[in-house]
Amino acid sequence: MNTKKLKLTGLLLAVGLIATIAGAACSGGDPQELDIEVRIDHGVMNPETIEVIQGDMVTLKILADEGGEFHLHTYDIEMDIEASSETDFFFVAEATGRFKITYHPQDESEHNEEENGHNEEEREGEEEHDQRYEAEEIEVGFLEVQPR
Repeated sequence: MNTKKLKLTGLLLAVGLIATIAGAACSGGDPQELDIEVRIDHGVMNPETIEVIQGDMVTLKILADEGGEFHLHTYDIEMDIEASSETDFFFVAEATGRFKITYHPQDESEHNEEENGHNEEEREGEEEHDQRYEAEEIEVGFLEVQPR
């Protein structure tokens, strides 16, 4: 009888240990600080999908072949990116799910106009410019945030 109790106790301890280890492996652990290199060449982002876990503090190190605006939808974070110059894009991955990333290419003449301000004629054409600029939005990839 003691042998059966001993075997049962050992079996329960082993099952409990396995369950504890499996539970720890499945939980995301503590949030991580992540640096992820991202390249945008000819409207194609690499990697196409960025995968993180909820709570992670993420810095995308973006290098693009042409300047423009990088936009992480749902998080509604935008940042201007200079051509051929690495830019750090920081956010905390709070919302879970799959989110679209777009890029609005901007040629140098558009960038210089924005830096130098607009005269009266340019202001009248801003709405037309904005419509053209939005039409050039390119879906370049996705951010996937898994629950912790």
